[in-house]
Amino acid sequence: MAFDKPGTVAIATQGCKVNRYDSQVILEGLLERGWHQLKFGEAADLVIINSCTVTSGSDRDLRKLVRQARRGSPDAHIMVTGCKAEVDPEGTLDLAEVDEILGNPLKDRLPEMIESDSEPIEIHPLDNRVEDRGITRLDWRARPILKIQDGCNLRCSFCIVPSARGDSRSRSANETVKQAKILEQAGHHELVLSGIQLGFYRDPEGQASKLEDLLKLLLDETQVVRYRLGSMLPRHMRPALIDLFVEAKDRLCPHFHISLQSGDDGILKAMKRPYRSGHFKELVQELWTRLDKPCLGTDVIAGFSGEDETAYANTMALIEELPLAYGHVFPFSLRPGTPAEALGDDIQPELKKARVAELRALFEVKQQVYRREQLGRRLSVLVETHHSKDWLRGTTENYQQVLLPEKLGAIGDLIPLEISGLEDGILCHHPQTKRAFT
Repeated sequence: MAFDKPGTVAIATQGCKVNRYDSQVILEGLLERGWHQLKFGEAADLVIINSCTVTSGSDRDLRKLVRQARRGSPDAHIMVTGCKAEVDPEGTLDLAEVDEILGNPLKDRLPEMIESDSEPIEIHPLDNRVEDRGITRLDWRARPILKIQDGCNLRCSFCIVPSARGDSRSRSANETVKQAKILEQAGHHELVLSGIQLGFYRDPEGQASKLEDLLKLLLDETQVVRYRLGSMLPRHMRPALIDLFVEAKDRLCPHFHISLQSGDDGILKAMKRPYRSGHFKELVQELWTRLDKPCLGTDVIAGFSGEDETAYANTMALIEELPLAYGHVFPFSLRPGTPAEALGDDIQPELKKARVAELRALFEVKQQVYRREQLGRRLSVLVETHHSKDWLRGTTENYQQVLLPEKLGAIGDLIPLEISGLEDGILCHHPQTKRAFT
């Protein structure tokens, strides 16, 4: 559908940080053309849902979102883009509330495509580079996302992402530095470097052959902004990258989200993951030893096909042993079109649910242990939001949420302070009674 003139738009985003970045690219393109943003659920002329399809739960959430969009905007043109629209266009368009779909390769061109006088857009196959218009800000986020990579060269048996986003491709180092400077000049103190698999980063122009090369350029070309990495594979945490984090600890956040998925080597083999539990263990121990109490997180899939009691016990034992600060746990969700489809889904839903609950409980204990280890430390808190009357909430370099008195600063400030209390599971700068945080 083409619009004769700009109107009102509401955007909802599912899934990963890369999707959130992509939504901001779309939004800024529309705002430049005179569109006015409304909150999702308000009556808009155009509603865009940037979808995810990594699990069956994502698909359920999408159905809820399109129904919510139609209730809030009965006369709107509802467009679904993103990964669900890419891998299942017919199923997405079959949703009664959906008017139009747009796959991943073209979604950053959406703002120009909906103009009635726009020229036809030639569709090119995905090449080896990320080429979107970039972003200049993230109004709702003090820690902007900078997408430097997209797609994945792995073919893990459970994962639909390569079908949704294609093979790995990267933003050029020159363009990445340019975007980082824009965001730094806008007053941001932290950038989150994101991608589907960051470790596959390769500058298509040849200036940075690895992620660590890009980080060196960013550190040299910017002044004060600190950098945080998105999710990483164990094999991509190369010695040179770890060395750089040790050397530049004031500007590289000691926070690593390293995918595990299972602590059992047989399950990892069935998943076609390019590492084994011993490698993961050695890496976590090295990071913990060489850096000053870094925040180490991971992902785990519970109930993958063939996960017997021994395999599950191996996963629990590995997690218990390691100094992990948090973990995201998901029940195995069989995705049509993935190699795991041939393996079947042989773990009963009740057993999956029980394993998910036990793993999440274990990670909750480890999270509280890590938080207590922060007491007495001096950390830099990036203020992100108002928590309650007279109190702000922010994020430290090691990914901890901290409460601090409003009088100390404002949203967007980077404030060094001592962690002096823990109230209701939340770290704080100044210990108060629990009533102070309500």
